[in-house]
Amino acid sequence: MSRVKKYMMRSLNSVSEEDTVQEVIKAMHKMEMSVLPVVDEENRFLGSIYGENILRNIIPEQYGMLESHRLLYEINQAAENLKEIESNKIKEYMSTNTSVVKEMDNMNNLADIMLDNEESYLYVVNEEGKLRGYISRGDLLYYLSEE
Repeated sequence: MSRVKKYMMRSLNSVSEEDTVQEVIKAMHKMEMSVLPVVDEENRFLGSIYGENILRNIIPEQYGMLESHRLLYEINQAAENLKEIESNKIKEYMSTNTSVVKEMDNMNNLADIMLDNEESYLYVVNEEGKLRGYISRGDLLYYLSEE
């Protein structure tokens, strides 16, 4: 029986719930990631912060088509709104209902979890809930190719 631990990726950057919006945006840019795991001081997984969560709080219009003559105004307004929240703690914007799997879970069960989930990867935790890495749909495909 193959375990998630065998196929997961162990290198992963995370942020703290006490980090500011500005710090997290810089981390996302540097790591080229639009979602990052949020952990506590003992590396216990708390949730995820999505760039989309931050955008929802700064873009004046709800997602949809902006009229071209309003585009510059909307971008400037979003930048101003970002300045207002950039020192806020990321815990105000993170998602806590993120699906996770345990490193000792069976890979056969992972397909259902991953296909039911809109994410392209899932975070992996140990029995204590500490972040250990992530597993992607590509890792799932690799596992299936070996079966």
